[in-house]
This record gives sequence, structure tokens and C-alpha cells, in this order.
Amino acid sequence: MKVVTRTDVITHEEWLEARGEGIGGSDAGTILGTNPYKSRLQLWLEKTGRVQDAFTGNEATSLGSAFERPIAELYAKQIAKDNLTVVSWPVLLQGGNKFQLANVDFLICRVSGLNAHQFELGKVNEYYGQDLPIGTEEILEIKTTGLSGRGNAAAWANDQIPPAYRSQVCHYAAVTGMSRARVVCLIGGQGIVERRVEFSTKEVLELTAAETKFWRQVQNDTEPEATGNDHDALKTLYPESTDEVVDADEIALGLVREYIEQKAKVDAAEEELKRLRAQLEQLVGSAQAVAYEGETLYTFKSTKASETFDAKAFKEAYPEIATQFMKAKPGYRVLRLVAE
Repeated sequence: MKVVTRTDVITHEEWLEARGEGIGGSDAGTILGTNPYKSRLQLWLEKTGRVQDAFTGNEATSLGSAFERPIAELYAKQIAKDNLTVVSWPVLLQGGNKFQLANVDFLICRVSGLNAHQFELGKVNEYYGQDLPIGTEEILEIKTTGLSGRGNAAAWANDQIPPAYRSQVCHYAAVTGMSRARVVCLIGGQGIVERRVEFSTKEVLELTAAETKFWRQVQNDTEPEATGNDHDALKTLYPESTDEVVDADEIALGLVREYIEQKAKVDAAEEELKRLRAQLEQLVGSAQAVAYEGETLYTFKSTKASETFDAKAFKEAYPEIATQFMKAKPGYRVLRLVAE
């Protein structure tokens, strides 16, 4: 690996531009399918320059950034007894595969005679060198959850790490060549938890293979295969239909048949769900809840009455006024199978 640039001396826009030249740690979960908030196709649209990332941050990410350094300082005090310290390395790294980029903000280093003059125990040390600092043993990644909103504390239960974060740190392992990492998270209402991970060569190679495939798709302008959460991305790519008719092959025919089979199963399941719901509603009657041995099984309470604007009636009563507030509504595409 090599240092591309220091991230503490460039603007956020410059950092985004440099990071856009390859795949970063936060992209790894998307490519591996462990990120529930973004699909490979959406990321491909961004990397090929068709769209910009619409997410610019929220209160949760702002608090996460603000608490990152304090959490690292607290953790540095915790590990000082083991003769370990935390090192901040604000650089953008490039791996052996030039498209693999990484911002490894913190490292865990062992303080010994070789670096005792450089690093102190119990604090976050600054480092600006071109190579891994002497004594580096592990990657340190800081996270927060539940500081704004409910968070995702359940994903950290039973010594777990959210899958997208594991993918992110595995990407850092691929870039740096290090196999061990610690993920430290401040969970709202619970405090700081520590998760230690070690990546096998197989896991790193599988991630690298997936990222290599994706980057080739970016370079060759080849769309990744769509997944179930690609509605918005596909709408961006193909907003309107044309008069063209695509000649199907055996693969397309197979997709249509599989879709019909799966839809039939879903329709049957929905009907069964409706039947069960109806019987539950019948069982509760006009009561507000059903309990078993003192424990509530389910509730069926009435919501408060509310008022709503009757647009249709208003338009009929005051057509001229209503016309002043009309706006064009774009059409949308509907998938219909002839067999249906």
C-alpha cells in the first residue's frame, strides 16, 4: 500500500473526489450486500458519474463524527495497561489493487523501546508517516449507535458486529495487509463495547474478488445485476419506456417463469395472512387487546379521529381556484406479465 494524500490538509470536497477514484471501506458492505441502505446498482450509478450520492449526513452521522475522537481517547486509556496505545493516521491509503482505497483513522500500536520516544500511553497519538508506524498490531474502528433515535444496539448483542461494519473493516485489512482489528462502539444507554475480529485469508480474498468484479463493471460501464432494493436505481436508469421490444432469450424466459411461480407463492401467502388477521380481529371483537396468562399477545385499538382535505370535493366546488394549484405529475412504469 501507499499513502495517496493526507486527509487533514485537504477539503471535504477534495477528499470525496480522491475517494471517488476507487472503492472505499464504506463501499465494501454495499458490494458484498451487507449494507441495507444502498445497493450495488446504486453505487455503480454513483461511481460511473450518473448520479451523486444523495446522502449528505444526518444527526446520527454528525454525532458519530463528533464523538469519534473522544471515544478513541477513552479507549486509549483503557488499553494503556496492556502497553498499547491508539495512533491517529489521517491519510488516504491505496492498496496493491489501486482501486482499493482506505481511510484507517486509528491504529493500535504496542509501545516498546523502538517507538517509546514517539508514542505515549493513555492518549491518541498523531502520526503522519508514509508507512505503518512501528509497533502497529491492529486496526481500530470507532462507531456509535443510539445517540440520535433508537439506533441499532441489537446488532451488537452477543458479541456481534453489524455485517456492514465487518465488511468495512475487512476492506481495511485488504488494503493494509493486517488481519486483526478492533471495533469499538458507543451504544446509547449502554456505554462502550469492544469487538475483536480477525480476518482469514479466504475472507479477504473473497472480498477482494467481489470488489474487483464490481470495479471492472464500473470501468466497462456494465450494470451489476439488480437486487430487490434497486427500484430507485432502475427508475433513474430507465425513467420512461420507449416503443422498443426486446427479443428474449432462454435466460429471460426463465426469469419470467420464476417470477410467475414466486408471485403465486406470495399471493397464496398474502391470502393466508389475510385469513389469519381476520380471525384475530374477530377474536378480539370490540376489546382493545388479547392476553394469555397475563401477558398481552396483541392489541387492536382504535386511533383518534382526524380530519383530511377532500381534494375531489374542493375541485368540484371551486374548479377555477383548484386549477391554480394543479401541477404535473410524472407517470410511472408498471410491470405486467401477459400470462397474468
